[in-house]
This record gives sequence, structure tokens and C-alpha cells, in this order.
Amino acid sequence: MFGADSVATDYGSISSIHSREREGLIKAVSDVSDEETSGDTTKPYAAYGELQALLDEGPSAWTPDEERRVRMKTDWRVLAWACVMMFSLQINRMNIVNVLTTDIFTDLNMQPNDYNLGQSIFVTCFLLFEIPTQILSTIIGPEIWIPTMMTLWATVGFLQTFITDKTTYLVTRAFLGMCQGGFIPGLVLYVTSFYKSNEMSVRLSVIWTTNHMTNVVSALLASAIFELDGRLGWHNWQWLFFLEGLATMAIGISTYFLMPSFRRPVISRVFTEREQAILRARVILDDSSKAKAMERSRSAVMTKFGIKDVFNAVTDKYLVPIFILGMLGFVPSVASYQFITIILRNLGYSTQESNFLSIPANTLLCIGMVTAAHFSDKYRRRWPMPIIAMIWLLPFLIVELALPDDTDRWIRVFCLTFIVGFPYFTPVLMSWVSANSNDQHKRALAVAIYNISVQLGNIISANMYRADDAPFYRRGNSILIGIVVFNICMALFVRWFFSRENKRREEIWGNMTELERIYYSSTTTDVANQRLDFRLHM
Repeated sequence: MFGADSVATDYGSISSIHSREREGLIKAVSDVSDEETSGDTTKPYAAYGELQALLDEGPSAWTPDEERRVRMKTDWRVLAWACVMMFSLQINRMNIVNVLTTDIFTDLNMQPNDYNLGQSIFVTCFLLFEIPTQILSTIIGPEIWIPTMMTLWATVGFLQTFITDKTTYLVTRAFLGMCQGGFIPGLVLYVTSFYKSNEMSVRLSVIWTTNHMTNVVSALLASAIFELDGRLGWHNWQWLFFLEGLATMAIGISTYFLMPSFRRPVISRVFTEREQAILRARVILDDSSKAKAMERSRSAVMTKFGIKDVFNAVTDKYLVPIFILGMLGFVPSVASYQFITIILRNLGYSTQESNFLSIPANTLLCIGMVTAAHFSDKYRRRWPMPIIAMIWLLPFLIVELALPDDTDRWIRVFCLTFIVGFPYFTPVLMSWVSANSNDQHKRALAVAIYNISVQLGNIISANMYRADDAPFYRRGNSILIGIVVFNICMALFVRWFFSRENKRREEIWGNMTELERIYYSSTTTDVANQRLDFRLHM
């Protein structure tokens, strides 16, 4: 139905091999093994210390204390700097929102519609560059490409200081979209290379918490920088672009030197040689496809990508349901999030009061996001989180729909706070996509496609509350309730679908002898998440 390649191996023929054919099968397996090893007489991980020995021995080769120490160092060295990189992205994206409170429209002889056009151009370029940028990151290496992206967008952000009219404004929005498109999936692919599948959701939730907290920091920084209005003959918005452009440029350049690399033999000097081997071994034993993250042959990586690969990732029947959840799962909350200050203004609150009243919702959202990610990792279950989030939203949306016009506004504020502050579960879905890709190259594409799905959902959200439906948006809330119900049904479908497929694979695999399994592993054309020996993460 989704166009993904079907399983090609004839499992029935494998299971029906007669005893007199066993000798031929043994010879076939032996020949395949000889072919695989004859071309490479070196140890595959010779450059990575004792990694091969740890892989051969398994998790018993290191102690829980050693693994805990490695994980802690990874958090401080990889995750912490990933948060700094996300801060750099968001501070650069938010400054255009902050300058709306200045006289930039008057200074540039622009109208509000020109601003909207610029944002549309930005989003279009952002989406168009998601997949190409992700492919480049995989080919060149995230440790090189990601800081290059950061430095480029910081430079464009800095050059916004000197925009003079509508044309230069639109040009900078286009280049910012090009430079920033693909950063988030690239960052996710990079970070998840360092962690096991049951550790990813919490780490990604920390990054997304940084994203939301940056909005608060950005507003505070803007308020302080705007005090420079008139200094050196510059407008306050010019000072904002100038100073934040310099700051993000410094972060981008620093990232070249501070970003640990999974592909280099030395990940970071904070790890001992044994700790680096443990870090890689624990990740590869959890998901063998992540061994490709150490691939340093550019030509070998480049041959993996093509239009067919993109099409297969877009139509993968085990990923499409998650993409749909990514597109529609956040619409019921994001619609209110995007309009929260407008809704509060319609209720009679001032601009300052509206901004203040939005803080509890953002705080609640971050707490719920980290909590959902924690339990998702702890119990190794992703599918319940969208359902829990939708059940959270449903009663508040129903109350918003049913309240009479003369209801006390504080009741509406209460409902709005819990609608916006729902358990945001995009880190859970992002880690779900990563875990169910089972191939580093498909993972690179799938994470980018997921992020495109979320951005498309944001476009849907932006059109959910219309002017003719103000101030209580009953038509919009009715549609959102329908989307909530659909999301619950979709999550339940994914659970049923994945459970059925895992059971089918388990039955086939269980009926195969050890020899047949070896033959399958050596000769199958099944790839990534289609393999019989892979179980879909629930």
C-alpha cells in the first residue's frame, strides 16, 4: 500500500530444504563467508583500539560503573554542546519575531504582508533543503557539515544588520532557510549515534527543552539590546541582528573544534581509549546499523543515496504511520501555541500580561516533554505517548468548545494553559523513527522526512484559527477534537500493525534452523527494517 519493497526471500523454500540438500546449503554458506572475507584481510575496527574485542565479548566486557561513566561523559560532551548548537539555531530564528515590536516596518518601508511573504519564503527554502542537506551531512560528516551550516546562517543573520528594503529582507530570509534547512535532522542523527535506542528520547527532549527555553532567553536579550537604539546611528533592530549574529558566529566557529566525532578514532580527549571503545561497542551492540556512522569513505557513502532511496524512505510502510503522527499529532496544541498571545489579547489582557501568562504553558510543556520521554525510554514503548498526550488535550478542547461566551476569562486561560502545555512528544517520535530505520542511510533520510512532516503540521496549525471564527474559535476547536480522535486511532493502529509484523517475523525465524538463519543473513536482499532478524520497536 505504501510502496515499500516487499520481502524478497522465499522463506517457504528455505524451510522445506530436505536433508540431502543440507550439504549443498552448507557449501553455499561457506562460499558466501569466503567471498565476504577474502577481500578484506584487515580487522574492520583496527583503528578503534579494543573495540573489536569488546564487540566479540559483548556487554559483559565492561562493568555497569564503566558504562555509567561513559554515558555521563557523553551527556556532558555531546549532549551539552548539542544544546548550545540548538540555542544558536533558535536565537537566530527568533530574532525576526523579536524585532516586530520595533519600527522595522517603517524603517524598511515594508508592510505586514511583506513580513508574511518573507516567512513563507523562509519555510519553503527550509523544507526544500531538508533532505539535500541531510545527505550532504552524511557524505561530508556531521562534524564538518553542521558547524559549516551554523557559520553560514550566523553570517546571513549578521548581514541582516544591513538590510535596507523589502528586497534585501526577502533575500536574507531565503538564504537563512537554505542554511538552516536540515540542521535539526542532522543534529538528531548525530546525537543518536552516541546513544542506545532506549536512551534517545530523554536526550532529544533535553535538546527540545533548550529550544523552547531559548524563546524566553531571546525575548529577554532583545529587551536589553533594544536599549542601544540610536547608538552609532543604528536602529535597535540593527543592534539585535549585529550582536546576535556575532554571538552565533562565534558558536559556529567554535563547533569546528568542540564537536566530538563518532567517525574519528579519537571521539574526544575527555574519553580514555577504553571508554571510547565502550561507547562505540554499547551502541553498535544495541543497533548494528550504527556501525556505519564510523564510515569515512566518502565514495562508499555517496553511492548509497539516490531518488529511489528517498522514495523508499518516504513510502516505508513501517515509518509512514509515524510520519503521519508527526504531521498531525501536534496540531491540536500548536494551533493554540501559535495564537496564544492573540487569544489572550482577545480576552482583554495587555501585551505584557499576555506574554507573562504564556510562561506557565511553556514551562508545563517542557516538564511534560521530558517526563514523556523518560517513561518512553524506561519502558521501551513509544506508541502510548501520543495517546496519553491526546487524552490530556481532549477534555480541555471540549470545555473550550462548550463554554458560553460570558464565561470568566480565567477559566479560558486555565484551559489554554493546559492545551499549550501538553506532553510534547516529538522527541519520542523522532527516536522511534531512528530506532525503526535499522540502517544509517535510511535513518538520515527518515529523520529529515519526519521533520518535514512536523513542519507541514505547523502550516496546518497556522491555518486552524481563522479571523471569522474569533474570538473563541469554536469551528477550529471542533476540527482539533476530530484530529485528536484520529491521532488516538492512528497510534492504536501502529501498535496493532507492529505487533502483528513482529509476531509474523518471530514465527518464520523460529521455524528456521541455525544453518538456514546463517544462509538468510548471508544472502537475503531484505534491507533495513524489512529484515527477518529485526524487530520493530513499539
